[in-house]
Amino acid sequence: MVAMARIGADGLVAPSLHAGIVEAMPDAVVVADPEGRIVLTNPRAAEVFGWSEDELVGRAIEILMPPRYRARHPRLRRGYAGLRMNLLELRGYRKDGTEFPAEISLATIVEGASTWTCATVRDITERKRSEERFRQLVDAAPDPLVITDAAGTIVLASEQAQAVFGWTADELVGEPIEVLVPTRYHETHRRMRQRFAANPRFRPMGSGQELYARHRDGSEIPVAISLAPLVTEDEVLLSASIRDLTERNRVQTQVDQVREDLVATVSHEMRTPLTSIIGYLELVLDSADPLPPSARSMLEVVHQNAYRELRLVNDLLTVASAGAEGPSAGLVDMSEVVLAAVAHARALAEDRGVDLHVTADPGARAVSGRAHRLRQVVDNLVSNALKFTPEGGSVRVTCRDLDGRTTVTVEDTGTGIEPDELPMVFERLYRTRAAVDACTPGVGIGLSLVRSITQGHGGTVEMRSTPGAGTTVRVRLPYAAA
Repeated sequence: MVAMARIGADGLVAPSLHAGIVEAMPDAVVVADPEGRIVLTNPRAAEVFGWSEDELVGRAIEILMPPRYRARHPRLRRGYAGLRMNLLELRGYRKDGTEFPAEISLATIVEGASTWTCATVRDITERKRSEERFRQLVDAAPDPLVITDAAGTIVLASEQAQAVFGWTADELVGEPIEVLVPTRYHETHRRMRQRFAANPRFRPMGSGQELYARHRDGSEIPVAISLAPLVTEDEVLLSASIRDLTERNRVQTQVDQVREDLVATVSHEMRTPLTSIIGYLELVLDSADPLPPSARSMLEVVHQNAYRELRLVNDLLTVASAGAEGPSAGLVDMSEVVLAAVAHARALAEDRGVDLHVTADPGARAVSGRAHRLRQVVDNLVSNALKFTPEGGSVRVTCRDLDGRTTVTVEDTGTGIEPDELPMVFERLYRTRAAVDACTPGVGIGLSLVRSITQGHGGTVEMRSTPGAGTTVRVRLPYAAA
């Protein structure tokens, strides 16, 4: 039995206590003499290596390591010369010939003229399996994932990093995260990283910021980034999922060009002739020369249909351009917009026998946008509600601040929409089955227009509906910047 250190003033601790301490340790303990012969093990060593203490005592320590390392180990062992080494990650070797990953710490025990080496061995097979599963999950993500510590040093990167940044995952580990940040943003990025570390929280992708990453060759890449804290036993790590937007931006540029071509074509080929037709029809109808009643009636029908087609063309152009033009810097009082839209719809409501109510909070916060576009949103929602509300029903329009946004709500007691159709009502040219069956006028542009304009102003639109009971549409718009 190996002697232990002295404690207390009355001599050595009892050998039985020494043995109890060694046997109670959760890791394998193996003690070797200066010649590298095993002189002591604990029960855990038998579980880890598969050898009993009787089988190990007196044998060379090299029996516990893979054969390929045994020849050079005596030289390394002699070079150890009593130094203390902590947490070496090596390979262990079991009696059945299998290997396992091990974490080993070495310490010297000196008692008088005798010196021993004590190795504490921990089987980390399960930990390595967990790490490998985590690595596979990381590499399975479609976007590169980079994890840093609180100091901004990369501790893990997924394999996708090479395709986007030109660095392999192994090359990135140990580098500061700023290696992936354009030089001109380094100082700003460090400050932002420090603020995030002080108050870590999930930040989703698509925060509206224009971000760039740096490729290994120095070029810049447009990216979207989501951030999330990873809480471990030792520290809080930062996980960044990075999406390369190069291809998306290229496609968006092409889409924008197609949209511009469409707007130009429709404007020239359809709106211009319709405007001319309507103009000449109005001249004829307003002429001082009398027209036969039948001719006037036919020309008025032509005029109405031409004007209807012009409105349709204008709506199509608005849908095509609303998302691209974005909001202007103008302040818009949505309460005034709502009141004006309801006043305009009063005649239609009375004609259909529908009660039209409005509640507009004059204290509602202003939004930033194009007043005429936002008026189109409210006009379409109100006219839609009136169109599908039978005589005796009601439509209620409200404008107020709600949950940090200026909110316009249009509620009706109309026919409602079937649940399976709700996801499609904002699609362009979509008409519900009830509208088609009832031959209700329209081509399915109004709600698509509402969504395009709302999203172009940074807002959202949602709909709830119950067949036979009515529909509620709510538009939320962000406040104008203070």
